[in-house]
Amino acid sequence: MKNNKLNTNERLLSANSALEQIEKSNEDKKVTTILSYKTYLLGLERNFEGALKTSKELLQLSIKRKDSAMIADVSFRVGYYFLMEAKKDSAFLHYQMANSIYTVFNDSVKIGQSLAQMAMIQSDYGDYIDSDINAINAITYLDENDKVYLSAIYNCLAISSKGQFDYVEAVYWYDKAIELAPNSIEKIRCLNNKANSLGYMKEFEKSNAIFENILKDSIIENYPKTKARVIDNMAFTIWKQDPSKNVLTELLSALKIREQQNDLVGLATSYDHLSEYFKNTNNTLAIDYAIKYLEVSRKDKSPNEELKALQALIELNQKSNGYSNYARYVSLRDSLDKAELNRKNSFAKIKYDSEKNREDNLQLKITNSKKELQLEKEKTRNIIGAASSGTVVIGLLGFLYYRKQKHRQEKRAEVYKTETRIAKKLHDEVANNMVNIMNKVQYTEDPKEQLLDDLEKVYLLTRDISHQNNSIETGVHFKNSLKNLLTSFNTTTTTIILKNSSEVTLEEIAKDKQIEIYRIMQELMVNMQKHSKATLVAISFKKTADEYVINYSDNGKGVDQSELKVRNGLKNVETRIKSINGLITFETSLNKGFKAFISFKK
Repeated sequence: MKNNKLNTNERLLSANSALEQIEKSNEDKKVTTILSYKTYLLGLERNFEGALKTSKELLQLSIKRKDSAMIADVSFRVGYYFLMEAKKDSAFLHYQMANSIYTVFNDSVKIGQSLAQMAMIQSDYGDYIDSDINAINAITYLDENDKVYLSAIYNCLAISSKGQFDYVEAVYWYDKAIELAPNSIEKIRCLNNKANSLGYMKEFEKSNAIFENILKDSIIENYPKTKARVIDNMAFTIWKQDPSKNVLTELLSALKIREQQNDLVGLATSYDHLSEYFKNTNNTLAIDYAIKYLEVSRKDKSPNEELKALQALIELNQKSNGYSNYARYVSLRDSLDKAELNRKNSFAKIKYDSEKNREDNLQLKITNSKKELQLEKEKTRNIIGAASSGTVVIGLLGFLYYRKQKHRQEKRAEVYKTETRIAKKLHDEVANNMVNIMNKVQYTEDPKEQLLDDLEKVYLLTRDISHQNNSIETGVHFKNSLKNLLTSFNTTTTTIILKNSSEVTLEEIAKDKQIEIYRIMQELMVNMQKHSKATLVAISFKKTADEYVINYSDNGKGVDQSELKVRNGLKNVETRIKSINGLITFETSLNKGFKAFISFKK
């Protein structure tokens, strides 16, 4: 069966014959070996449909045997064949399954590779934020010598940056991808993407120079899809630089190659570029190509591309189908918005499930701390019991008086700090801006719109200061007040996810504790906003029989443990949690995110 002198088809026939004989004897181990080899042979023949079918059989067998390591490896392989069959959603699910098992085994290389594959699929779907998260996490797991995957991840990060219109960032990541490109064709693909981004930055000379050098390389003749991409991108960049240039021959040449290759993604790009090329000179042709763009986007099941095609048709004001295109555009936009919301909720669940063990470990630390505290209390009670009652009473009264005075001092210091911070903000941010506006009114002739914009900025500053120091709604309104605070930190670059906030009865907490919890969470969120550069923040709420638990986690840059003690915001958090007899534990390290685990009695 593994005779290399035989061609692939002969070896496949031999494998099928061996399977028939083995299946009769129910020897699972040999069946596994033969199925694995058969999958490999089908992949060599680029018979991905057959390879996918065989690898699915292998996956069922590994599940039946309850062999976790094998399930992970075969799931990864199934993901690859789904990807080759352009079934990206199924590929993602299998890579995700593999990743969850590799995480249990702490297999760093495989964790990194599965995260990389997930990131690239998410990027293809336009899910750039989660793609970036998985890509950055993948880099931390992969070996620095794994050039194939590292180059692919850097290219993925560049594509995501380009998709978010950050072309400078895109060029940065393309350069890193080019540096590690494992072969000439991968380097050419990254160079093409870099040149494309430079065109969007209006760096036309640099862009065209790269395109020209690529087309001089003879190796590109062996890769028609890549050649078409370079020809199309170069022509479109030249035309964007100077719309009077006639680049129709090049655009049609790229289109012809893509039609021959049945390259749906490439065809969508060609039709998009041709529609825009004719937009101001031949409306009929522009509409024809926009319709083809729409059709191929639907065939490729790419909602984002379909959305762009519909938008192009609406702008071209196609009379016959104008209303239906607009209706479809609105419907698709709503669907994508809902899908984005569902995706975020789904990702939150995955994120929490994958980190459950780490949370449990931290929760165990808190429990151990409580036990130690309880032991200390028992020791204290035994010592007090052995002492005279008069000494005990005096000692306790003195201790209580000291604690009360210390608590008052801490509160006064906290109030003073808050007042000082507000005064400084008002002076540095609001007052200085108002002086600038007054000077503009007196000494410049700035248009009214500019002055209104400046005034709006001052308004937003005062609103933020008010928001950070406003009175807190307690009682039955506390839950909504806290949720509004946390979600107000959502931005275009940071996603806040709340878990179980609706199920936990936060409104039943004592009012003084509600105020402290509100301020603690506010300190954590401000700390995140100022220092961590996190793109994802997850906060879960839980209630046990006798206490509340709040777990905070972000994927920011973290901080060295030695620096925790000098962070004023975190000092305030510890002071506040102690004031309500609660406990807080931090877990963080550089480039590994930041976690806080909070528990307190009702």
